[in-house]
Amino acid sequence: MNDRVRFVPALVVLGVIGVSCSGNGETSSTVRPFDPNPSDAVRLYSAFDDCDGVVEWTKSEMLERVTPYGLDMYPVYWGRDGGWMEDAPAATEAPAADESTGGDANGSGTSGTNTQEAGVDEGDITETDGRFVYSIIDNRLRTVDLDTTTVLADLEVPQGESQMVLADDVLVVATNSWSQSASTVVTRYSIDSGVPEFRRRDHLEGSMVSMRVVDGVVQLVLHAGITNRLDFVSPRDGTTDAQEAAKERNIEVIEALEAEDLLPRSFEESALGAWGTPTVAVDCARMGHPGDFSGWGITWVATINTETLGAGDTETLGADTTSAPLGAAGLITQAGSTYTSEQSLYVTTNRWNDFVDEEWVSNNPESPRTVVHRFSLLDGVEYVASGEVLGTLLNSYSMSEFEGDLRVATTAYSDDFGGGQDNGVHVLRVDGTQLVEIGSVRGLGRGEQIQGVRFDGPRGYVVTFRQVDPLYVIDLSDPTNPEMVGELKIPGYSTYLKPIAGDRLIGVGMSGTDTGQITGVQVSLFDVSDPAAPRQVATAEIAEWSEATWDPHAFLWWEPTGQIVIPKEMNCVEFGGPGCESAVVLRLVGDELVEQGRLMQWFPIRRSMIASNRLVTVGAGGVLVSNLETLAELADIRFDIPGTTLEDDLP
Repeated sequence: MNDRVRFVPALVVLGVIGVSCSGNGETSSTVRPFDPNPSDAVRLYSAFDDCDGVVEWTKSEMLERVTPYGLDMYPVYWGRDGGWMEDAPAATEAPAADESTGGDANGSGTSGTNTQEAGVDEGDITETDGRFVYSIIDNRLRTVDLDTTTVLADLEVPQGESQMVLADDVLVVATNSWSQSASTVVTRYSIDSGVPEFRRRDHLEGSMVSMRVVDGVVQLVLHAGITNRLDFVSPRDGTTDAQEAAKERNIEVIEALEAEDLLPRSFEESALGAWGTPTVAVDCARMGHPGDFSGWGITWVATINTETLGAGDTETLGADTTSAPLGAAGLITQAGSTYTSEQSLYVTTNRWNDFVDEEWVSNNPESPRTVVHRFSLLDGVEYVASGEVLGTLLNSYSMSEFEGDLRVATTAYSDDFGGGQDNGVHVLRVDGTQLVEIGSVRGLGRGEQIQGVRFDGPRGYVVTFRQVDPLYVIDLSDPTNPEMVGELKIPGYSTYLKPIAGDRLIGVGMSGTDTGQITGVQVSLFDVSDPAAPRQVATAEIAEWSEATWDPHAFLWWEPTGQIVIPKEMNCVEFGGPGCESAVVLRLVGDELVEQGRLMQWFPIRRSMIASNRLVTVGAGGVLVSNLETLAELADIRFDIPGTTLEDDLP
């Protein structure tokens, strides 16, 4: 193997503590007909007993797809490059009020991260406990004391895209690294009076897919590549002899594979920057594979118990190896969507030839299908069951667990409705090691594609779009017989839906004309008290662009005052004023959306939150604190921006 090998974060594996058989070297290229309730003989997931099973199964799949240039990589999209240093130098410079949180859950006048599920925290770029605000933007971790309006800490973190979670007095930062080292760098700090103190840093092979916290345990789902670690060759020229010689050499590379060549690795980095020795991160007995070959890579789960790193717990701080991230599960597959409830983790996979493009759709009679793998979080991460639905998912909001059942919204390509796209909602229930489809409803937005999904208890909402935005209301009170009970067609579409009290929905998305032309960012209010006749009762067109249209973390709904805060594109009228218009505050008054004001900062506002009944907005340049009722400025706390004097030149 190379001393330094490259990896591609688009490839994944999700391992699991499995049931059933180990890999036996048989390939899975035979195309199965779709069956929502397959027999026991159809295995949608198989666990490995040991490393021999991992190696033999992987070899057999590789030998079936080996070429003179390595492996048949279609249809993988190769993303940004990364790297993994096998032999690193001894010391290296470290370069709610409703289902989801965000409401005043603890009565302290402080909001949380806007998440999909209550009881499941999500990684984001800001956190607050009501007094201290933590932000991680542009590779700087900063802490602001709102009471004294001072910056308490300004720390450099690894270069890359970072998110964090705050669990009691432990702050965990995960960074998709841009360096030529590990793909994901996890740094833990203990918090003492708002000041982060470095405790441990680990490098995990693979790019981060999701970051969640359930009962104090951080769960990271990562993608790690396989093929980038192998010494495949290419033909020296286009002759037949060169092609055959290269393919033969690549077969030899595959035949020589060992488990250590395939499994993701991790190592610890000390506070002084010294790198430890990379070790295998996931045990072979916690690995598995889908029944149908689903792509190269390993999607795996790493867990961190924050309760072992509490401030003052000196025996478990620092060099205690028991607090290292645990490789809890892994699956040899190209990853799809993930979803976490308080009790379960779900990971989706797609058969290798199921990746949709226009050519595929026109030449294949069967729609792509998605396999869903369920893992229990009640005692570690343990495999439970797998099931299959017709179609593909939009994102994690396409899944929701309710009373033990999983609801899944999909877009399928079907001839049943005259060809083209067809959308539906499927309900899956555990039966042994299978997720069996017990009910479904299809025919939502035929010829259109899902743009937004939200489940709320026994009800679901699906938004599709082509020229107008049909909002569908799904009755899921009888999971064996889901019904589409209401439909509303309006111009534009919503990408994010927020259920609120009074049988109402807030929608964030794009406004449009009757011909499908998009005109700007719009906030909508829907009355769904009569599910058979949903109504759009108010709209507010607020901007040309907003991060909240694709990242729900940028959306703030504060139920106690009926306020909505959404970032927008910057609009700078003049230099020397209070700043650039960068966020809009709306107020829900009855059934009206009233614009309360627009917030001004010199850098784009990325997040907003309520901290001890103060409105706080955060950007790369600082923190603005405003009166919640009047929006009057209470404090403008500026950050130092390394390498510039820009902050000194601003008014």
